[in-house]
Amino acid sequence: MAKDELRRRLKQERRAVPEALREEWDQALCEHLTGWEVYREAKRCMTYLAFAWEINTWPLVKRMWKDGKEVYVPVTRPGRRLVPLLFGPDTKLAKAPFGMEEPVDSPELHPGELDLVIVPGLAFSPEGYRIGFGGGYYDRFLPQAGGVSVGVCYSQFIQPLPVEPWDVPVEYLCTELGIRRKQFPSEEITP
Repeated sequence: MAKDELRRRLKQERRAVPEALREEWDQALCEHLTGWEVYREAKRCMTYLAFAWEINTWPLVKRMWKDGKEVYVPVTRPGRRLVPLLFGPDTKLAKAPFGMEEPVDSPELHPGELDLVIVPGLAFSPEGYRIGFGGGYYDRFLPQAGGVSVGVCYSQFIQPLPVEPWDVPVEYLCTELGIRRKQFPSEEITP
């Protein structure tokens, strides 16, 4: 199946997950992430700001602030690049071209200085490869990023995926069931 066709199918399947179940799973994901040793040791964390039916990262962001983390969010730049911008409780946000919210006038951090990168995806393979919205932003970003990368998705969306030579996998996967290392599908890591 072509990636565009797969994206359409995955978007439909994600939208079909009942809201109450999404809220329960999102809370479990947040608890797994914040109980994880990698999270506890991280000082500079990057996560996306969820919108629409994406996994809700807003409670995670608030928890990061409470835990004294520096929070960065990805912002798109020309050349299909992502840059991490500082996001604090008082940071002003503006709508971006794709409908997401992005910080306004926030300091940028070099990706290599991040300790933890939380990566969205429509689906992930057990090996850590992802299907996103297209554009290859994270495939360009992850090789430059420091720290640990973890993809977040619901367990039903971990499945075999087509892989292109330029695709870059995440190191860990976090679902409502827990966190696991890529390429070791049966090895569950619990906080």
